Amino acid sequence: MRSNRRRLGGRGGGWGGQDGGVSVSASFAALLGCVVALVGGAAGQGPRLPSDYKTLSGAAPLVVAKGGFSGVFPDSSQGAYSFAMITSAPDTAMWCDVQLTKDGVGVCLRDINMKNCTSVDQAYPERKRTYVIDGVRKTGWFVSDFTIAELQSVSLTQAIWPRTRRFDGIYPIISITDFRSLVMPSPVWLNVQHDIFYKQHGLDMRNYILSIKKGVSMDYISSPELGFLKNMSGRVGRKTKLVFRFLEKALLDHSINQTYGSLSSNLPFIKSIASGIIVPKSYIWPVTKDNYLLPSTSIVTEAHNAGLEIYASDFANDRIIPYNYSYDPLAEYLNFISDGGFSVDGVLSEHPITASEAIGKLVSFALVHVKDPATLFVGGDN
Repeated sequence: MRSNRRRLGGRGGGWGGQDGGVSVSASFAALLGCVVALVGGAAGQGPRLPSDYKTLSGAAPLVVAKGGFSGVFPDSSQGAYSFAMITSAPDTAMWCDVQLTKDGVGVCLRDINMKNCTSVDQAYPERKRTYVIDGVRKTGWFVSDFTIAELQSVSLTQAIWPRTRRFDGIYPIISITDFRSLVMPSPVWLNVQHDIFYKQHGLDMRNYILSIKKGVSMDYISSPELGFLKNMSGRVGRKTKLVFRFLEKALLDHSINQTYGSLSSNLPFIKSIASGIIVPKSYIWPVTKDNYLLPSTSIVTEAHNAGLEIYASDFANDRIIPYNYSYDPLAEYLNFISDGGFSVDGVLSEHPITASEAIGKLVSFALVHVKDPATLFVGGDN
């Protein structure tokens, strides 16, 4: 058992697993059975599904599985990606946070600091380091200090404290090329978080991405560093969408020395580089200190007017959500895709099955399993 795990957020839920002695296949099968039951139950509750999407393209919003089904399995693990593909909409995009090893190999890891998402502290207790990343001092074990061979002895773990640890220590870190093979034919979403830091350590993320583009199809590439996306613009295929990821408004994008708040008021400039943006949920539906929703902002409309797709992030079933939703994550998703009078173009979720249901991708499944289809529209006029 790890002694240095720290709480990263989220509420304690019903996943309180125990360490050790677990059959992966048995646990996986049990989880699948539970999910099937949950889908049937949720369908019976009847979220009113939108019949017309107000996305930029008019198509249904995209579900993006952050690190796979990372609400249960360790983020970016084989189990997380496989489970997301089994239980979510067929066209769900698989998200990988790209990190670079000391010898320039790309891997999928939720954080450049491996302290809370791997067993690296056990494998290499003496390799702890301190670096300044985006102006903040961080201490831990960093991907860029290890070769891919060294990381073979490191396994993935659940990073969010209240979630189950049943799958800790089972799955190895996977390379980008293995990730592509694992998630085929799902759309691939690569997120590059720390291009500046890697450059400071003699590693070039742009060159790495360009070196694999022939063998690894990339549907989306996102980054919170606009300078990185600018360097990638025109160098990837036309089918690859570049997406700028907004962080909290007061933070600085060090690649262009502007705050994210200031950049959010200059979306035409973003459009000159990228085809879309990702924003935290609060950019769209602000929340009071008492955890109630404020009126929605106009950023979705502004993004669409600028010709930008807009994706909302930070969705997870075990997060504390505004009280307006009555603890129902389905209600929260629906507020971003229909009930608010607008629709985002996609949602980034750690529980992609719930996002899939809310968007309506699992309606056919629900109709088969609900005896009275009229119950799907509880709360409507019929």
